[in-house]
Amino acid sequence: MKRNEILEKYLSKRSLIVKRFATVLISIILIFSFFLFTSKKKDFIATISIEGIISNPEDTLNDLENINKSSNAKALLVNINSPGGTFVSSKELYDKIKEISKKIPVVTYMREMATSGGYLVSLASQKIFSNIGTITGSVGVILQTAEITELLEKIGINPIVIKSGKLKATPNPLEGLSENDSRYLNDVIKSMQLEFLSILSENRNIESKTLEIISDGRIFTGKQAKELNLIDFIGSKSDAIRWLKDEAKLPQDIDILDYSKENQYEKLISMRLFDKNFNFLKKNIYSGFLAIWDPKL
Repeated sequence: MKRNEILEKYLSKRSLIVKRFATVLISIILIFSFFLFTSKKKDFIATISIEGIISNPEDTLNDLENINKSSNAKALLVNINSPGGTFVSSKELYDKIKEISKKIPVVTYMREMATSGGYLVSLASQKIFSNIGTITGSVGVILQTAEITELLEKIGINPIVIKSGKLKATPNPLEGLSENDSRYLNDVIKSMQLEFLSILSENRNIESKTLEIISDGRIFTGKQAKELNLIDFIGSKSDAIRWLKDEAKLPQDIDILDYSKENQYEKLISMRLFDKNFNFLKKNIYSGFLAIWDPKL
């Protein structure tokens, strides 16, 4: 057999393999598309998961907006397993879930942890379930920084800071923190803390004496949280779903659609999943004012 005949045979075989692979891939995409399309044409209970540090939650907000627009979404279950995150991101999620709760029943189920910003998000629900061992609470806001002026002095570096106003870029690791600076930052933190407590008071029937206990930032177990009326029920995820079905008068066999997973399939189909930048150094999740509980901080 001549060399060019061998090459042609090889190329023909490779082309056939590529075509078969493409056919299988297209078939899988079509099957996923079919199931996604048909599942969203029936009534369903939507679920969404909020896990880990809450920071720049664009995907979750998009998922929630899709749920809000769907006429077939008859109830929403929010699963939370988060220590919190930035105050703004947590408040954005709270606002969107609160908007949905005006249309359909919404319930939160807390897993291992729903503290600080994670607890803030849960306040948008009509009812809150948690496990008896769930850690929650940590109501409050934190701003963290460091002063490295002495370290720089020891290694012979004299930082030069020129700014337009005394409080510009305060706090700054290159400058000491004066009493005036400290008072200014405390006022900012207190303002955000009052906003957090205001949201808590609006959504939970909390006595003023209990509010004082809560506002120092301590954490609680699920059992303690129930006694303080921070949550409604000690139970499981199944209990939370059962409450939704009863509240919305839904059939027991109604579909439960996990939007967190469904949208991953949609992004894969549209190839948008590959557009993301996976470089974790791109974001500094500990920047800004935090509503978070982390004993390592």
